[in-house]
Amino acid sequence: MSDLIDIVRNLNRLATLGRTGLLDTPGEEPFDRLTRLATRLLKTPVALVSLVDRDRQFFKSAVGLPEPWHSRRETPLTYSFCKHAVARNAPLVIPDARKDPEFHDSPAVRELQIVAYAGIPLMLSGYALGAFCVIDDEPRAWSYDEVQTLKDLAECVMREIELRVRLREVEAAWREADARVKELERKMGAV
Repeated sequence: MSDLIDIVRNLNRLATLGRTGLLDTPGEEPFDRLTRLATRLLKTPVALVSLVDRDRQFFKSAVGLPEPWHSRRETPLTYSFCKHAVARNAPLVIPDARKDPEFHDSPAVRELQIVAYAGIPLMLSGYALGAFCVIDDEPRAWSYDEVQTLKDLAECVMREIELRVRLREVEAAWREADARVKELERKMGAV
């Protein structure tokens, strides 16, 4: 368990997560569209874009999550299955969490009725930032095709995140260049 926490709390991973600018932001249609699509294609009641922070998971998008978690858009890390996908840096597929020795005691199983879970890590700069996942409230043998569909949708989420990070970097570079030009103009005007 301490290895899992060490990976989740890795400072470089958290800095990369911070660079996205997505934590504590409102839901947005590009992400919501993909979670809605996941629920329809995979016939699950819940789909999430979950970003795993130091002590919580924040939902950039959440379809089908019960209250009060849907409105809060986050849960404590103790509820998170996604943290395991992050720590493993690999897809996590659980047919029945109630029977899984690693997950059966999770508050998410007891309070959120999570039974089946499939999550794909969301990668940026070599770090898993969270997971794109689907959840079912009954046992489920996830098929190869279902996991591949989830991977394809997760790839779309990752591309959206990468584009946003690049845009933020370009905007910061433009602001810095503009500030330099203004400073040069100020200096030249003082001569």
